[in-house]
Amino acid sequence: MTNSNTFTFWYRWLLAASIISAGIGLASALLPDSIIFKLYNTAMADAFSGGSFTETSDQLRRFLFGPLGGTIAGYFVLQTFIVWNGFYRRERWTWHAILWALLLWFTIDTAVSLYHRAYFNVWMINIWTLALHGIPLAMTYRYFDHSS
Repeated sequence: MTNSNTFTFWYRWLLAASIISAGIGLASALLPDSIIFKLYNTAMADAFSGGSFTETSDQLRRFLFGPLGGTIAGYFVLQTFIVWNGFYRRERWTWHAILWALLLWFTIDTAVSLYHRAYFNVWMINIWTLALHGIPLAMTYRYFDHSS
């Protein structure tokens, strides 16, 4: 692959990952009981409710999926536009903005998850999200001027 084709491949990967992540955020806000969240919901119930949610804890889970999903969707819509525009034009600030936002989220979310023994969240969400968005960032580093 030429340098231009290589950048385009990773740019498209990151753009697709951003759009997909926004969709997952939207789905979690609107469809917290969907089959796509069954494994996660089961792991959460095992970790925090002895294997099944009470009516009250299930109500809380459904509520928390709303604002959390909305935040995820909103962030990744923003990232989609950053990738689509400035990242595509290889504006250095976009590479750093996405990297540092990803690393800050990963560090805080993973630390809180580990503290509360929510290991399922680290392996089901955090590691996959870090890889999905981090790999294209690592692969495009050389296309951005990092000299200053």
